[in-house]
Amino acid sequence: MQITTWGASDVGMARKVNEDALLMAPELNLIAVADGMGGFQRGDVASQLACNVVREHVTAHRRVIDQYQNDPSETHRLAVKALIEEAMQRACEEVHEAAVAITGQGGQMGTTFDCLLVAGTTGFIGHVGDARMYLQRGEDIHQLTEDHSLVQQQVREGLLTVEQARKARFKNVITRALGVFASVIVDTAHFDLAAGDRIFLCSDGLYRYIGKRELGLSISGDISQETVSELVERANERGGRDNITAVLCLVEPEDAREAVPPTAERMEVLRRADIFQYCTYRELMAVCEIATQREVPQGEALFREGDLGRECFVVVEGAVAIEKSGQVLTDLGPSDTFGIMSFLDEPKRSADAIATQPTSLLVLHRDRFLQLIRQDSDLSAKIMWQLLMKLSALVRSTSALAVAEPVTMELLEPEPSLM
Repeated sequence: MQITTWGASDVGMARKVNEDALLMAPELNLIAVADGMGGFQRGDVASQLACNVVREHVTAHRRVIDQYQNDPSETHRLAVKALIEEAMQRACEEVHEAAVAITGQGGQMGTTFDCLLVAGTTGFIGHVGDARMYLQRGEDIHQLTEDHSLVQQQVREGLLTVEQARKARFKNVITRALGVFASVIVDTAHFDLAAGDRIFLCSDGLYRYIGKRELGLSISGDISQETVSELVERANERGGRDNITAVLCLVEPEDAREAVPPTAERMEVLRRADIFQYCTYRELMAVCEIATQREVPQGEALFREGDLGRECFVVVEGAVAIEKSGQVLTDLGPSDTFGIMSFLDEPKRSADAIATQPTSLLVLHRDRFLQLIRQDSDLSAKIMWQLLMKLSALVRSTSALAVAEPVTMELLEPEPSLM
């Protein structure tokens, strides 16, 4: 994939200094938005320094990106994510050191930072702070990052509703930034790109005035530099109380003649699967990260009764029959899940699973799944609730059969003879 980018940054209607910065490095397929912290000293220095350091670090380690493009294995993918985290950590250190040099030992500088690096057909995300990244795909727009802010933390904990968060007194207080301390926790993620994807990065000076739906409508048609400039101007017309920065990129295949794989297919399959139906797009991305894809020929057994269960499966294409003692219990198709008990325990399989057609599956391994939900309490609650519902339905069904069986046997049993 290659990207075409457009960007704009404006001081806004209320500030005297623009403390935002943007980065567009087409030679690296790298874009970024940084929002210097106005409540600290020299936020403009912090944001520009962070952009410069990240660009220099990625350039110096370009071979890591090249290795992934030549061999998109899990090892090389993890290396690219590590590169992004290292670049942002390095930026954090340098901003922190610059704060001491410029403002003295007690001084502080800080900046939010969001970046997108495109390598092959994969988008890699680095995120710290409350700037945002959106993906416009087809008719849908998805927020790919979650704000590191006090109000967002309160929303996650159920202390505030989304509507209350919009009006909260401390909505500008962020919980992570580059440079405030010598190190920071960096959120990294990756996702498959599809031809025609539009990725939009912006500081809070824009998204506080333009909602997700309106933004999606603005970037879903023909896009150009004018698209970004109009969005910035719209934020100014509605108040412009902060600096405003945005970068928009269009993803296209390098060679239009090449067949582009259905990279969004796995996400759509997960969205339709019952146990993931309440997950956000960002949460589904996290599940996709730990999933592997497996191709199974017709007639092959995925597992047999009595096998130890450590994997859950989601059907992407094809069909799977669940059989016991030669009898078909159920037929499964795209987006159906099976083997979910392995998420809760390591039980022996109670039946056989046979591919009745050439079948493609997403495979979720128990250990990686448990590690994921330990890291994300919201995702854990959503998935575990759905698992509880499925298990509850299974218990009711089993109980009904247990009650019905003796009644049936009693009706079938002949009356005792008087002879």
